[in-house]
Amino acid sequence: MRYTIQACKYVIKNFFYLLPFVVLPALFFSVSTDEEAIGCLMDTLLAGDFSNLHFSHVFRAISIFNFSSWKAVFSGVIGIVALVFCVALLMAMLEKHMRIGKRTFNGVFSKLNDNFISTCGYALLLLAIYELWTLFTSALLFLMSRFTTGALGYVLGSVIYLGMHVVLLYAVSVIYLWLPCMQITGFKALEALYYSNRLANPVKWMILLGQILFLLVFETTICLCVLFAPNPALLMLLTTAFYAVLIMVYCVRMQIAYFDLDNIERADLKKYYH
Repeated sequence: MRYTIQACKYVIKNFFYLLPFVVLPALFFSVSTDEEAIGCLMDTLLAGDFSNLHFSHVFRAISIFNFSSWKAVFSGVIGIVALVFCVALLMAMLEKHMRIGKRTFNGVFSKLNDNFISTCGYALLLLAIYELWTLFTSALLFLMSRFTTGALGYVLGSVIYLGMHVVLLYAVSVIYLWLPCMQITGFKALEALYYSNRLANPVKWMILLGQILFLLVFETTICLCVLFAPNPALLMLLTTAFYAVLIMVYCVRMQIAYFDLDNIERADLKKYYH
């Protein structure tokens, strides 16, 4: 939780410096969110009738490429492309701020060439892990709904959903520090993977716990917005804001954790910098 708390504090303090790097992918991810599927899923859960739980509703509710329409697929693809470019720039800005304490955009765009390939590979790997997780989670929840109902359904469904979150984020924790390691050290991919995983091993479960709690809060908030937002425009604004915060916290926490575990002094914490 320590890194998650530090990341949240950093985001609050530097929100308007980080926002330009995340608003575009957050907007496209918001457009690709299937409000209808989330609404149907929530209605089914609130009614307690798990026989009405459909595989497509679960999959469309949690997948980036939910395939409900061409707009959703297109928005998901553009969101991933925008994410690669924006995160490559964001990581350059975070590294500059934490290394020399200067919170400016000068020189950030010149780092795009250095960071683009590593960010692209990292994002595509995360996407593959997440979409595979989405497929298995949807299948397990659908299978559970065929054989259980009532209180037992709630218990088994919660166990499956939380358990699959542990599986997802444990897989992510193996490569969590891979991106900053490649970009800061210049190591080749396999060398950076080995080194970053060795750094993360002592605190892997702490990182995992922080990510699970933050992700569950994020998912709950999105569901509440779908249920209670009075109009589509407000829903898009809210989901865009939440996706933006999610991207910020993920990247900032990754950089903070790497600096701490690799014993790199953070110049942004020095008071004599402005």
